[in-house]
Amino acid sequence: MKQRVRLALAVLSDTPLLLLDEPTSNLDLQAIQWYQQLIQHYSANRLIIVCSNDQKAEFGFCNKELQMGDYK
Repeated sequence: MKQRVRLALAVLSDTPLLLLDEPTSNLDLQAIQWYQQLIQHYSANRLIIVCSNDQKAEFGFCNKELQMGDYK
């Protein structure tokens, strides 16, 4: 529940930049769907950077992808 509150506070904050580090880790399927709805409704006019371990549910909405392995 704490993770959901922190995630909601981050997404609902009025900032032009949102940094998310593995936002769906330890969330169940229902909470992941909730996260995706939050992002869909509150991502307009923002730059959102998501760090993920290749969990498509976390960054499926992104229009650009950077693979760190490509820069080693």
